[in-house]
Amino acid sequence: MKAEFNTEELREDMRSRTTAVREEAEMESMTKEDSSKKDEMGSLFEGMVLFNPGADVGQLSTVADADASASSPSISMQLPAVSNEPLDENLFSDLTLMTPSQSLLLEEEEDETQSPSDLPALSRQSSSRRRKKAGLRIGYGRDRDYASDNRPQSHPLPHTHLNEIVSASHEEQKLEEEAEELRQQENNIPTSTTAAKEQDSNGTDSDRNGNLASATPISENMDASHLNAKAHPVELKFEQIRASIADKLKLAREAVTSVSAMRKESIHRRRKAVDDFNGASSRHRELEKKLDEACEAEDFETAERVSENLALVEKEKDRLVILLRDAETYCDVVDTKMQEVLDSLIQAEEECVYLLRRFSEEAASSADSVLMNAETMSSKDSAEWLSSVEAIEVSKFELEIQSQLVHEAKSILNESIDQSVEDDQREIDVLCMRKEELAEELRKLLALVKEKEAEIAENDALIQKVENRIDGVVSCFKEVQASIDNNYDKLQSCLSELMVENEVLLRKKKDIDNYLSQEESRGEKIKNLSRSAADEANMYEEVAGLRKSLSMFISKSKAYRVNLAKSEERISEDVQILKQETFAARSSLQELSSTKSSIQQEVESCKQRLLFIDRRIPELEAEKKVAATTRNFKEAARLAAEAKALCIEKEEIQCKKDSTKLELKKLEEKICHTVDRLQETEVQISSKEKELAMIRFQRLILIARAARAERSAALELGHQEEAEALMAEADAAEVEARKLQPIYNFKEEEIEDLPKLLISSELVSMLGGKQLAELAASANIVAS
Repeated sequence: MKAEFNTEELREDMRSRTTAVREEAEMESMTKEDSSKKDEMGSLFEGMVLFNPGADVGQLSTVADADASASSPSISMQLPAVSNEPLDENLFSDLTLMTPSQSLLLEEEEDETQSPSDLPALSRQSSSRRRKKAGLRIGYGRDRDYASDNRPQSHPLPHTHLNEIVSASHEEQKLEEEAEELRQQENNIPTSTTAAKEQDSNGTDSDRNGNLASATPISENMDASHLNAKAHPVELKFEQIRASIADKLKLAREAVTSVSAMRKESIHRRRKAVDDFNGASSRHRELEKKLDEACEAEDFETAERVSENLALVEKEKDRLVILLRDAETYCDVVDTKMQEVLDSLIQAEEECVYLLRRFSEEAASSADSVLMNAETMSSKDSAEWLSSVEAIEVSKFELEIQSQLVHEAKSILNESIDQSVEDDQREIDVLCMRKEELAEELRKLLALVKEKEAEIAENDALIQKVENRIDGVVSCFKEVQASIDNNYDKLQSCLSELMVENEVLLRKKKDIDNYLSQEESRGEKIKNLSRSAADEANMYEEVAGLRKSLSMFISKSKAYRVNLAKSEERISEDVQILKQETFAARSSLQELSSTKSSIQQEVESCKQRLLFIDRRIPELEAEKKVAATTRNFKEAARLAAEAKALCIEKEEIQCKKDSTKLELKKLEEKICHTVDRLQETEVQISSKEKELAMIRFQRLILIARAARAERSAALELGHQEEAEALMAEADAAEVEARKLQPIYNFKEEEIEDLPKLLISSELVSMLGGKQLAELAASANIVAS
């Protein structure tokens, strides 16, 4: 430890000694000696200088006492010097410590190298004989413990070695200046240590400078942008994706809502058209029944009125059929639009799945990149921090070694001082005791004052001589001690600076750890966002899959119903064509029957004419014979001509009869063919009507099931009135289907590929995830 100057203790000691001297002076005045003797007593304080602790230590010069003994030999102990190594002790490589056996040889060398400027310093450094141990303890910076053993007397260091120590202090001052420059460079965050390495040739100071330069705060890699990292825009991007998804789904759901309203309107329109058509059909059946009754009652006037009304009803029925077909076509168009908006909703959900999947992948990649960059940056900064800590530890270790060396040198110096002045101290103690005894004898023996004063004067001279010798030894060590203290203070200051730098590095390490922790937290947050996006993507994917499966199921059901409708329409057209063919065949059969009847009448007429001719010709021949007999030749000629004309007519009628019979035969064959074709057509009509009834039966079942599905959807969506109307529609379809069932002996269980369950597309478009899953589970549908 550094010794400090205790000013108060020194002043107290001086005051005590001054009081003692005053007492002696009073005793001297009591002896009434002459003034010359009193001047001798006053000479006890000559050369005494009050020690001022505030004085600059540099003012104390290192000179040797002119009265120092030159007889004792000197043995120098020089510490090994290590030049320009980081862990050397070259600060005191030129320091030579004096052993107690050192003698006048070094003092002579000191006298030879002493400058004239050192002489005034000798007088200032001379002290009175009363300073004794207190002066040594306070003024010389020695420890409080003094060696009690007897050691040989030591002598001061030669002046050449003192100059080398002073040069070491200059080097230490240069070290402090370089350290100050280094601290200024730390404030500007140096990028390299080139400047410090260029000064490496200056020795250990430059080595320490390089170490400190490598121990500067972590470089610009660890700037504020890393320690206070801004939030990555992943969260903002995620919110934007969510907003985009919400917009897409909102547009799709708005389209679903709009088409749903159109679908309700189309259903109401179709229902009204069906009701009107059913009413017209009922009126048509009633009029047909009245017409049959009027025909049976041969009330032809009523039949005529009913027939006219029936024709009007048939026209109205045809018009209502067209309206019903338009309403059904419009319903089909709206159903197609509903399927399209459902597909667009599924497509929007698939786009949501794609966006969330891509964001999840990008977020996961970003999180991995953030963590990797954080680990890389943290590793790099940790490596730099570790190298800085190692450099500071090396510098600290060097300074501790140097401080230890300074402390050891100080201890050795104090021991050398103790050894150098130990014998003189004992001698001065003995002389002081002797002086006290003499003073006591002086007080007791006033008669022996002159004798004792002579002895005291002689003793004082001896004390003065010994004190001068002590002051010389002390002055030799004073500058060395001041230089050592200065160097020790500088080393302690450097150690303090290193401790501050170490604390800065610890804070930087804490910042690095905080940065790594923040980056890890941010990476974990991004991973959480990635997982959240993946979960939402899975949810949307599941919902889209369910909607897609349900949509495919609805499309299949709709395709089945459309096929049934097309088949019904096709078969209805076939039946109409067959009925038209039947009507045409019946008309043709009537014409053929009429033609056959006329031909048969013509044949009968020919037969009658031939019979007439056959009866007339013999009569004409008989009359001609009579006329010839009577020689009525004119009459006979007329009768012969008439008979000849009848024969010619008979031949013509016979030919005509033969041709008419042939034509009648052909006509009968044609009638038979027409009858056969009419029977075949009626069989086909019966088959087609049965097939049409089967299709109609299936359609009615599907209509009933679809109505019940729509009723469930209406109840689910809270449309109570619509649900009641749909329930009535389902009941009406089931009643109509039951009417067809006993006529053709239909069984619902025997119908293959008939959908057992139908689902409302509006319900599929409106429901969410859990309800959609329940709906799919009820239909045994798995998400695609």
